[in-house]
Parts: sequence; C-alpha cells; structure tokens
Amino acid sequence: MVFEHKSEREFYRVPKLQGAPPPVHFVDVFSTAEQGVPNPLTGSMFLLEHADTKEPAPHYDYDESGVVIKGTLVIEDEKGNKATLEKGDTFFVHRGSDITFSTPKFALAYKVASRTKMGH
Repeated sequence: MVFEHKSEREFYRVPKLQGAPPPVHFVDVFSTAEQGVPNPLTGSMFLLEHADTKEPAPHYDYDESGVVIKGTLVIEDEKGNKATLEKGDTFFVHRGSDITFSTPKFALAYKVASRTKMGH
C-alpha cells in the first residue's frame, strides 16, 4: 500500500474513548501498518469536551505532536508549565511527561505519536 486517505466526513468522526473520562473522545486514524518496526507512527483525532473536574495526568512513554483544528486546548505539565492553544496552534509532548489536557468549551486536535495503533 502506497498511501491511505480519509474524507473530511470520516476524519471528523471521533468516538468516545472507552475507559477514558467522559469528556475524552479519541480515535487512531492512520498507523504504521507493519508490526514490530523500530519507529512506528500513528495519527489520531482527539476531541475534548469541557469538564468541571480534572482527571489525573496521563504519563507519556512516547513523543507526540499535534495541531488544534477547532476550539481551545489547555495543556499543563507536571512542572506547572501551561499553554492555552487556539485553532492552528501546535504542540509537542516529550516522552516521560505527565500532561493534563482541559478546555473551557471544547477542543479538536489532530495528533501524531511515535507509538503503534491502540489495541496492537
């Protein structure tokens, strides 16, 4: 297979992530097809809705970069560094970080991570 693609309609379908807190919607869109390669890459859609409570910060054991497509995404790390990102803003999460995501209303982002597709 040379390349894959999704229509805009397919790209924006972001289901609720099973086992995650209620405001988290997430889906892997594209991923390295071959299992066991040394540097896998996975692209994902991330939709976050507003919540009044903060969930524990997940630990990242892989690097991840993303771009906010719509809404406002607030990112905070374990050291208290915080950024409020708007449409078109990009971010990079370094492996080893504990990151908290929040939003005043909602945020939609496309993220790419150095990991295999969830479930593999």
